[in-house]
Amino acid sequence: MKFYILQRIIQALVVVSAITVAVFVVLRLSAGDPARIRAPVFARPDVIEQYRRDFGIDRPIVEQLGSFISSALRGDLGMSFRFQAPVSELIAVALPKTLALAGVSLAISLVLAVFLGAMAATRPRSVWAVLSTVLATLGQSAPVFWTGALMVMLFAVNFGWLPAGGYNGLSSLILPAIAVALSILPTQLRVLRSSMRGVLGEEYIRTAHAFGLSPHRITFVYALKNACLPLLTVIGVDVGYLLGGVIVAEVIFAFPGIGELALVAMKARDYPLIQGITIITASLFVIVNLLIDLAYAAVDPRIRMEKL
Repeated sequence: MKFYILQRIIQALVVVSAITVAVFVVLRLSAGDPARIRAPVFARPDVIEQYRRDFGIDRPIVEQLGSFISSALRGDLGMSFRFQAPVSELIAVALPKTLALAGVSLAISLVLAVFLGAMAATRPRSVWAVLSTVLATLGQSAPVFWTGALMVMLFAVNFGWLPAGGYNGLSSLILPAIAVALSILPTQLRVLRSSMRGVLGEEYIRTAHAFGLSPHRITFVYALKNACLPLLTVIGVDVGYLLGGVIVAEVIFAFPGIGELALVAMKARDYPLIQGITIITASLFVIVNLLIDLAYAAVDPRIRMEKL
């Protein structure tokens, strides 16, 4: 088990390092000359050259990369052109709000997927099965920006129950979290429902019924534990969709998280900030998948034995 954990951590570090190098190089090749972007329109060549020295882009790209990695290891991701503030500080302010929104969205989707998936598997003709089908279809067909705009019109503008945007405590998380949760719910719901149906046909479930255990205990204690294993893998895949949905929801709801910060950075061509946001979000994706792999191996020892 220790060797498996070490192996997965090394793989994650290699992936994060590759992402960092790729993002750095691609932005240097595609973002244009930041000195000309930030300098006045009719700036003299010597002024532009001074900007290049200030930004550190007058050196070879390999030297720039080494300097960036050295600084990044100390937590320094550079200085934002747009805000004239350290990128790490800007991300540190916005990231907790994004993580809170992502966490609430994932919690809502998991609760709905587990409950509705289990009920739909055990009672295929009940109202729960119909509700699960409706939610899965709605989430699959309606993008986050459409669902978010509709919720703003209904619950914020028409009824005035919840704030339309911004961040004013937990109430500001409800609408964007539901919009994001609906976008990742269909896959989780279908996987759990299918897995639950397979588990309910196992021999030990029939034995539990023969011993007279209550149907709810059999479903939500014995069957659900094994049926949730495939859900862990789906969550790892959904993290990418979750982060993408959160970024879109932040723009729709004017939520002051990483998504809104990234939009401002792209409009201003603030490539140090874009670079920092991309590296941090990609690293989060890798870390979450690493944790899910380790959790899966802890729950099912066959996984780590197959990897070794």
